[in-house]
Amino acid sequence: MLISLCKFYAIFLVQLTPYYDTDFNLLRWLKGHDYNLEVIKPKLINHLMMRKLDWDLDNLPDKPRNHPVHKHWKRGITGEATKTPNCIVNIEQSGGNDYWGMMKTHPINEILRARLHDLESMLRAIMELEKKTGEQCAILYIMDLTGLKLDHRCMTLITACGETASFLFRTVARPLLPERTRNKVNILGSNWKEDILKLADGKCLPTYWNDKGQDGPFLASIERGLSYSPQAYYKGEIPANAKSIHISAGKSGYVDVEAKENTRLKWEIHSNGHFSWTIYEVNEEKESNDLTRMKRVYPLINKIPGPTMVPLLDSMAVPKTSVYRLWFGNQHAWFHTLTVKYVVEVVDEY
Repeated sequence: MLISLCKFYAIFLVQLTPYYDTDFNLLRWLKGHDYNLEVIKPKLINHLMMRKLDWDLDNLPDKPRNHPVHKHWKRGITGEATKTPNCIVNIEQSGGNDYWGMMKTHPINEILRARLHDLESMLRAIMELEKKTGEQCAILYIMDLTGLKLDHRCMTLITACGETASFLFRTVARPLLPERTRNKVNILGSNWKEDILKLADGKCLPTYWNDKGQDGPFLASIERGLSYSPQAYYKGEIPANAKSIHISAGKSGYVDVEAKENTRLKWEIHSNGHFSWTIYEVNEEKESNDLTRMKRVYPLINKIPGPTMVPLLDSMAVPKTSVYRLWFGNQHAWFHTLTVKYVVEVVDEY
């Protein structure tokens, strides 16, 4: 294992940030992929590149948790499980959160941005516990399905947004799960209150699980997320000045934009189907369309659900004067031609 870890470290030394550069972080990737460097390499390179981009993952836990989504998707980290050694408890209010309203109100990229704050906070908690104990640690991720309604909205979210959740899982959360339980789900039955206390101390479990009038055994105070008002749902139209790009099934397309340093690229993107998306800096000197030779300057999102309920709305600081390629992928489709309607502007930095 020492040889594997040393070889692994040498491959990714240039991409690693000092913050993320711990043996336990790298060991998580090795264990999670059966020490297969060929499988790990592209995934980890994508992850490490994402950490360095405009979203600044290393420092997210230090920033205020004040994204508009956070009023509706509350923090769930409660502390050490104790009864399950070397684990931090996270309570996910899966049944109570208004994910439908969230998807109808916010762009996918903003939901991802908000959620990454919590995922990076989980990683920070894990790293701190590992530093204290000298042992590898993980997240005990508890999904509370209370209030979940199996209606058409739930089914739409599962089919349309499953890949977005998968993107988060693959990119950030998956390495935090313990090796032996990564592919195991423990569904608790009618005695769930007794069973869950065997997994975690009551101080880490939410007080709203207590029976009415009781002050225990669950002691963790966790806020409940607010529901969305339908009046707040996105109701905008595709702008009259939007341009279109049509991409055949299994293919990709792009739009090149020139931008100067100290400006911002700003965009609005609508689609009629699922698509992949990122932005590259084009190296004009090499005169090549080989994406592996271009520098990615925005996170690669492998599958954005479509048709878009809310358009992608975002911007990024232009790092240097160059041509930037907005890349769209339709690799998921067998027959469907993807139509993307977009507005891209270069505006003064604010």
